[in-house]
Order: sequence, then structure tokens, then C-alpha cells
Amino acid sequence: MKETLVEEYLPRLKELLPLARKAYGSRNIKSPQHDASREYTRLLVEFYHRGGSLIEIAEELGVTYAGIRRRVTTVDIPPNDGKRIRSKASEQEINEAVARIQQAKLKGVEEYHEALRYEYEDNNISLTKIAKAMGLSSSNPLYYGVARTKLRK
Repeated sequence: MKETLVEEYLPRLKELLPLARKAYGSRNIKSPQHDASREYTRLLVEFYHRGGSLIEIAEELGVTYAGIRRRVTTVDIPPNDGKRIRSKASEQEINEAVARIQQAKLKGVEEYHEALRYEYEDNNISLTKIAKAMGLSSSNPLYYGVARTKLRK
């Protein structure tokens, strides 16, 4: 049955993937890219709820399991309002934020995610700048951490 699920969803997901990959910014933007991204996520969630393996579909699509899992687990988080103000944090402020985040990480995962959320939403510090200061190649895991705090609430 699971093989037939992959066979059923794979063509539709493959068709959407090139356009969905180009969707950047808030999830509530109206554009062909964002429409494709929302449909791609909807199909992944439907596939998963019907018993499909996210690992298997990720392999078949040639995408990361983590990216697919993030889409499925964060689907119920409402999109941001698109009114995000550009971060004007100085290098010192970014380094101080990273120090607070690293301290929180020592306490536990929930504290780490909450520290990420606080620096991003309350202190308006770019997660891309934080990721760079932490030596990470991508800010995606940090956005995932912020999303996890919203899911817990």
C-alpha cells in the first residue's frame, strides 16, 4: 500500500517541486511560486496522514528528509504577517545574542528554541546573521527551532 502511495503522490510532487523551491518570504504571499509551495506542502501532509513514509518520498524526490519533515510538522503554524522589519543589529548585538542562545542550549532543547524565538521576534535579530555568527551553513534549523516554540504554545 505504501508503495502505491509513493506512486500516487510522486508525479504530482515532482511537478510542483521546481516552482515550490523558488518560494521565498512569507507563506501568505500570493505568487505562482508560493501557490506551488503551499500545494506541495498540502500534498506532503496528506501523503503522511495516509501512512506514507516521508523518508521514502524525500529519497524519491531527491530532497532532504529534514525539509519535508519541517513542512509537515509546521503546517499548522500561521504564516507571519509579512511586516518584518529588517534587522539593524550591530555585530556586538549579534554576538551577545549568540552567547545567550548558546547558554540556553546548554539548558535544553526547549530553552534553546525559546532563546532563538526571543532573539528573532522580540529583539529583531536576523536568524541568518545569527546562523553565520554561529558558524552554521544555513539558518533553516534556526527557523525550525522558532517554529517549534510556536507549536508548543
